[in-house]
Amino acid sequence: MTWEPLLSISWTQRGTKMLKPSLSAARRFKRELSGKEDDKIYRGMNNYHKYIKPKDSTMGNASSGMVRKGPIRAPEHLRATVRWDYQPDICKDYKETGFCGFGDSCKFLHDRSDYKHGWQIERELEEGRYGANDEENYEVSSDDEDIPFKCFICRESYKNPIITKCRHYFCETCALQHYRKSKRCYVCNQQTNGVFNPAKELMAKIQKHQALTDQPPSEEDD
Repeated sequence: MTWEPLLSISWTQRGTKMLKPSLSAARRFKRELSGKEDDKIYRGMNNYHKYIKPKDSTMGNASSGMVRKGPIRAPEHLRATVRWDYQPDICKDYKETGFCGFGDSCKFLHDRSDYKHGWQIERELEEGRYGANDEENYEVSSDDEDIPFKCFICRESYKNPIITKCRHYFCETCALQHYRKSKRCYVCNQQTNGVFNPAKELMAKIQKHQALTDQPPSEEDD
């Protein structure tokens, strides 16, 4: 048998040219090994003894891929490709500013949500902080519920309330007295750096609450 390059063979006859030598060898070994046990001798990938006789049908034809050995040639007119799409396709203008000049005709996704990177999630898992504040982030709380009605230090009503950088409220005298002992917040133990601002929102709510309580009941309520 002479060697013939595959490039010189036509595409339709290429499979038959590759299959004929293996079929002739298979017939020869079939005659030699018919009725005998396996002698445990390696004869190559294409020269194994066939114990199942191919049927004389379309499925068992020599040109069919059902009787061939080794890797089967891919179909000529069908190619399966896989594309990993790592491009987010998010509108940059809408994500950064909340406005897009193209409006609804923009082909990119209008999404302003932020997603954590893989290294951020792994770091939170190592520190045990992953998913710790998820329930608090999705709670819809009222403004009045977020502000405590008593000072954390003296446990009494606010007198000249102040607010720290960590958004905690104290009486002015209580905060200054605690600052002499420790420069950290009384509640969360964060560094305050001596910054105490007047709690204008809290004072406005206290005044509003006092005005409602001091208001005499109307005749309609009776």
